[in-house]
Amino acid sequence: MIKDQYNYDVIVIGGGQAALAAAISAKEQGAAVALVTKGKAGFGGSSVISDSVHSAIFSPGDSPELFFNDIIEGGRHLSDKRLARVLAEECTVRVNELESKFGIRLEREQVIITPGHSFPRRVYAGNGIGKNITKPLRDYAIESGIFFHEQTAVVDLLKHNNEVKGVLVQKGKEFQVMYSPAVILATGGFGGLYQSSDNPRDVSGEGIGMAWRHGAILVDMEFVQFYPYRLQQPANIDVMTKVFGKGAFLTNDRNERFMEKFPKKELETRDILSYAMFQEQKVLLDFSLVDENVLKHDSPHLYRLFEKGYTGEWVMSPVQHYCMGGIQTDEWGRTNVSGLYACGEVTGGLHGANRLGGGSLTESLVFGHRAGKMAVQEKSMDFKADLKDFGVEAILSTPSTADGTQTLKKVKEIMWNKVGIERSSQSLKETADELNNIALSLENENSIQALQLRDKVRSAWASAFAASSRKESRGAHKLQDIKGEKKEWVGKNRIYNSIIEFTPAASKVETLLRGEGKLHENNSLSRNC
Repeated sequence: MIKDQYNYDVIVIGGGQAALAAAISAKEQGAAVALVTKGKAGFGGSSVISDSVHSAIFSPGDSPELFFNDIIEGGRHLSDKRLARVLAEECTVRVNELESKFGIRLEREQVIITPGHSFPRRVYAGNGIGKNITKPLRDYAIESGIFFHEQTAVVDLLKHNNEVKGVLVQKGKEFQVMYSPAVILATGGFGGLYQSSDNPRDVSGEGIGMAWRHGAILVDMEFVQFYPYRLQQPANIDVMTKVFGKGAFLTNDRNERFMEKFPKKELETRDILSYAMFQEQKVLLDFSLVDENVLKHDSPHLYRLFEKGYTGEWVMSPVQHYCMGGIQTDEWGRTNVSGLYACGEVTGGLHGANRLGGGSLTESLVFGHRAGKMAVQEKSMDFKADLKDFGVEAILSTPSTADGTQTLKKVKEIMWNKVGIERSSQSLKETADELNNIALSLENENSIQALQLRDKVRSAWASAFAASSRKESRGAHKLQDIKGEKKEWVGKNRIYNSIIEFTPAASKVETLLRGEGKLHENNSLSRNC
């Protein structure tokens, strides 16, 4: 039974930096804005536990054009050039606003160049803590008059006549309907569907799966980034990249510095370093050459372990970190589904085959701002919605028998073992089929729990499905049986319904799918799952 019904101009789904940026932007356009999150806004998702690293142009000789070129090269020439251009041109304004508008004290790394960048561009909050960004954004949003619906999970989008018109949500045991002509998804990626990940458990892909179920195009789903700078022993923490520019290095179990043969050594891009580490039996961190004061400032978590007198091995191992793939949008966050927008890690296309460090949080600011602005500009002035149009009563009255705990445990094992750092064409095909069967089995139950679980499984399936289609090794997609990049694979895999299509980067189809304005549905896709 529906307890409450609300009407808003814009609804933002999510509680991290991208969601807050979108909500604030929409509110500044004069809209009535609601932010719906299953946790506490500013304290959930990946951004709050991040190192708060952004990218901006402040070094002498640097420019948006050079940053744009780095994004294209880092993404192994698969980045959507229009999105990359926007990020490179608008990053500095949006990042500087953290200081000038939100009162956040920023530090700028003047010396060390982040892997894949041509100049120092690293900008981060004091102490390198994500909460020092998201908490002020939360406070600003509250003061702006944005309506917060916290501890509230989205059950489904409300769609009528092929237009999204709101959301069905659940808070505790109560259900609510929120109507709006514009819904912005900022629900994050699907990293929580991996057995070994530095993502919070609530980053579990349901936003991607839900959007796909309602007809949204997914893009670049095969590209999943693994973070190499992760300490596993004596504790599970990130080691800040900067220390590798100040004396730290990696060795294998034979005491060889295995990255010595690479031009940038331990400061290669994440895809290269993670794969090199994966090929070793054991990887050890050596920071004996790093000055103690430098270590304390640049990697405080590591310093605290060192200060306690630990004398054993410092074991490093990559973990799943970021999803390059997601919902396809244009440069204003518009999807191919009318009334549905998206921003942040829930989207795909910008980073191509590999994301550069500092790109994720910067993306959330730039495209969160754009999505919020466009959602208000395009909202229908004669918007009307009626509960009877959406048929939600059936799903509310169906009890659940789905075993979510065991299903997700199985999915996480599958994703880590078969859609991980190194894959094979045959195992990916088998994995896509297996995950598809799991999702199909959940369709037999018309309950809320089964629906939410199915959306998560569909995100995992889409990643395996796209990976099984790409017959090359590029960026974060490494195949055992096919080595190296193939020029005929410079282009994107897109999933629409249960069909996948590869389109070369320069083709007319690619231009059509990106669109000059709003994206268009394309029904000429080519391969069934």
